[in-house]
Amino acid sequence: MMAILGGTFDPVHCGHLHAARLGRSALGVANVTLMLAARPWHRPAPAASAAHRWQMLRLAAKARPWLRPSRLELKRAGPSYTVDTLAALAEQAPLVWCIGADAVAALGSWHRAADLPALCHLLVFNRPGAPAPPPPAGFEVADAAALAQRPSGSVHFLDARMLAASSTALRREIGAGGAPRGLLPAEVWAHIRHHGLYGASPEARTAHA
Repeated sequence: MMAILGGTFDPVHCGHLHAARLGRSALGVANVTLMLAARPWHRPAPAASAAHRWQMLRLAAKARPWLRPSRLELKRAGPSYTVDTLAALAEQAPLVWCIGADAVAALGSWHRAADLPALCHLLVFNRPGAPAPPPPAGFEVADAAALAQRPSGSVHFLDARMLAASSTALRREIGAGGAPRGLLPAEVWAHIRHHGLYGASPEARTAHA
């Protein structure tokens, strides 16, 4: 079973790493793949280049051997479609796509969304105490252990307390001269400062993971 957490990672932050850690524990897998959305089609273009976002992902994973950064979508031309990524990984099925509960409602708008249940399971991070959203069309609710026994088409809702971290908010804080203490891996923050990403200045204070 292969667990995948996708995103633009603009930048990758401790909230992403926390979610990957929760997914790894819930699914009982050895590692989690961080799939860089190189050219997302359903949102504005990322603030940092794909090359910088890839380097930051590599730096975050280097200190955490259970993370596996993937540049699969960097190698593929054109927009980054999750359905194409899953199809390319079909030989490693079952595949589990990790996703936040807030993103589930928009799943139907994804490119070829009707094909997703035939390609993967979903692990949905749900806020504790919040009602679980209805399963997306084509997916059936199952417990986490069942995902390894089926090829695809199941969804498990995991009540998990997520870190209050947002790439958008982090970019805004960095651009205003702040140093997001505790929300960025130290090696990622060093890369941002060194290259002046998101308006960072060398005088910004060091943050700790």
